[in-house]
Amino acid sequence: MIDKRGTINKANLLHGIIITSSIEAGKIEEIKLPTLDNNYVLVAARDIPGTNRIRVLDNATALLTSSQVSYLHQPILALFGFDSESVELKSKEIDISYQLSSSTELLPTISSKSEQIISAPFTYRYGNLETATADVQLKTMERTYRFSGSGYTNNNISRVSVGFEDDKLHIYLPTQWPSHVRETVSDVTTIPKKRIIIHRLPFYAPHDEMLIGPTALAAIASVACIKGQCPVELQCKIESHRPKIVIQRKSWYYQDGRAQAESISVTVDQGSAPLFTEEMSNQLIAGLVPIYPLEALAISITFMTSNTPPAHFFGDLGYCDALASSESHYSELARLTGYTSYAWRLKFATESTSQIQVIRFDKMAKLKDIITDVCNRSDFQRKSAAYEMQAQMKVKLSTFFNYSRGTAMACGAGISGFSSECKGLPQQSVQVQLNPNNKVECNTSFYTNGGSVEIWKQIICEELGVEKGNISFPSDEQELLDSGPSVLSANSGRMPQQIQRACAQIKEKRFVQPLPICESVLNARMGGAKGSLFASNSWVALCIELEINAVTLQPIVRNVWVTISTGLLFDEQSLKSKIRHTIVSTLREGGAILSSDKSFGIDIVIKTEGEQISSSITSALKGTVTAAYVSALQQALGSHIPQVPVTGQIILDVMRKKP
Repeated sequence: MIDKRGTINKANLLHGIIITSSIEAGKIEEIKLPTLDNNYVLVAARDIPGTNRIRVLDNATALLTSSQVSYLHQPILALFGFDSESVELKSKEIDISYQLSSSTELLPTISSKSEQIISAPFTYRYGNLETATADVQLKTMERTYRFSGSGYTNNNISRVSVGFEDDKLHIYLPTQWPSHVRETVSDVTTIPKKRIIIHRLPFYAPHDEMLIGPTALAAIASVACIKGQCPVELQCKIESHRPKIVIQRKSWYYQDGRAQAESISVTVDQGSAPLFTEEMSNQLIAGLVPIYPLEALAISITFMTSNTPPAHFFGDLGYCDALASSESHYSELARLTGYTSYAWRLKFATESTSQIQVIRFDKMAKLKDIITDVCNRSDFQRKSAAYEMQAQMKVKLSTFFNYSRGTAMACGAGISGFSSECKGLPQQSVQVQLNPNNKVECNTSFYTNGGSVEIWKQIICEELGVEKGNISFPSDEQELLDSGPSVLSANSGRMPQQIQRACAQIKEKRFVQPLPICESVLNARMGGAKGSLFASNSWVALCIELEINAVTLQPIVRNVWVTISTGLLFDEQSLKSKIRHTIVSTLREGGAILSSDKSFGIDIVIKTEGEQISSSITSALKGTVTAAYVSALQQALGSHIPQVPVTGQIILDVMRKKP
């Protein structure tokens, strides 16, 4: 949203810099400050009038630390002055010495590890694993899947400005959760929430960088503004850290390809402060439970801390990684039992009551239709058989590999937003008000620019019979509802459903009650989700063909085919553009490069059915891309790929271990 008010007056503006820790873990022994005159404002933990915490649902993390250091670059102090250059120079004169956890010596630059905290496991199970695995004819397959940081860095400089005007604190910042900023600043500064005005600045955050980071900066800047009695500005890069996930899967199966049971153990490292753990466990379970029937399944998910920055959403909350492990795992099972991935899925993908408890999805026939479509378009059966035979040949066809090409497919259900069991979040409401002269006002704390807003307007137009020009959104100065964090495709998945329900309620009262008619709807679920963690009316099926460069050992993606089955579609071209962007970014973050050959392409087919608003496909698309990418690499190498992102060193290690 473009700010409608003038920005902060820069005449006496204080520019700030955050001073962070140089060790991973330990205690702050001493802070030596240079002489600071009235041109500087220093903010430390002792200067915070309210709480020195950022609360996120039932968890919290420190705003500024004054004693214990939990991770590298943890905020300790903030220094502000009237020009950024002098602040930068003065900050270098601040000397902080540390006492490491393992030693009493003062070592400012050497890090040590603090004690790790491990949570009680979240569990999900059905059937009796011991009984189901008793048959002596059963074979076992064990695989480990690791998903870690992608090496992504945010090069964008974000600006957070704070100033008083008319006894109100005005905060200008990019944020994905305006209500969280207001509540946190109120807790930290003790200023009532009604006196805090949030002005949302434009941003680009593909990995949800603007969820928690801007809140911390806004709180620190607000304290400085109060202490210095001057407007304040902070400029810095805001990073988002990805949780490290390790998934260990053990499957029992018969030689005819039928899967009997599975035991899954998941370890999640969320850094120094685990956040959103309960919801993340729900998202992981949704991706871990396969769409292939099992007699018994046991899942255990454990969260732990480490000396890294707090990790939370990274465009997802675990579903895509869990789905990637499931699809890659069952592609390997298909290969071991003599099937292609396509043939195995057609034979064994069936609806089961165990899956419905996790995701209530559309008919399985739709999935089999799009699997067939994508495999026919990509000539998957022929290529898969040819690459499998070439990989087993004794005569080497290249310098490094028996054969360096592979192809694979993966599929999955698209889900939107938070699970039905997520109780910690606010009510996430949206309000639609019909005024005289067919004027409509839609109140939400989500950003009101971009493609999602056009979808919202189109729904209101169709439901209430008004023109798009008559639809407006409240300004930042007005009281905004708390629509929750704009993550997990809530703006394109959950929000349209809520607006549609609000319009339906208005239509029932229209011409019966006098105008204005105002209706609020709380976090709507997709129809038919009762008794399930998620509901889905979208399926994704995808094929990838790749080769491995014999010199650089880089995976080169030759072609991608994808077929989507979904509900009501508002803008097909916009969706196709989003699909391409998601595929390309996921592959690049996974360590792949795209072929420069003229024949390279991303072939997309979208099949729509029904009038129900579609669930998001983003997480499912990321998961299926990763799964197909890993499985294709496994076919090219003839060995299991243990980690994503994939590097040349990982490929080299796999080659050396191959018998």
